Amino acid sequence: MKKFWIQIIALTLIIFGGLYFYSNPSVIYMFFPNNAPIVTTKLKVGNNILNIEIADNTEERAKGLSGREKLASDSGMLFVFSESQKYRFWMKDMKIPLDIIFINEGGVVDLLKNIVPPGANQKDSDLPILSPITPVDMVLEVSSGYIDSHGIKVGDSVTLVK
Repeated sequence: MKKFWIQIIALTLIIFGGLYFYSNPSVIYMFFPNNAPIVTTKLKVGNNILNIEIADNTEERAKGLSGREKLASDSGMLFVFSESQKYRFWMKDMKIPLDIIFINEGGVVDLLKNIVPPGANQKDSDLPILSPITPVDMVLEVSSGYIDSHGIKVGDSVTLVK
């Protein structure tokens, strides 16, 4: 009889534990962060709306867009930082050319256009380091040509679309 009750209690714990994790999937991502969904939203830059992924922690920022084969023309990745600095970027493991929009306090402060990915045999130590001319709190990477084709310029406002 004692064994029966232990089995009932164990089964009850498994059922309620499963229901808890099913209704709170973010708890699972604390233990398995590589399986966490990428946060996406919309961003307005000047008069243009982009679908963006947000990289707001060290792991996501380190990976960035590396390894991607393509990036939709109306998409990008927004790197969000807690304080303004002259953050440095490189094109390690990148496969697509990018434009980079540097943002501080809700406005575009610097632009880099048509940053090409490294060559097949290029060493990491030979990759150029890219940084803004002034401290920034966000960096937006978009497909190469986006800045020119959408008329993005220094001084444009940048806001999240809700």
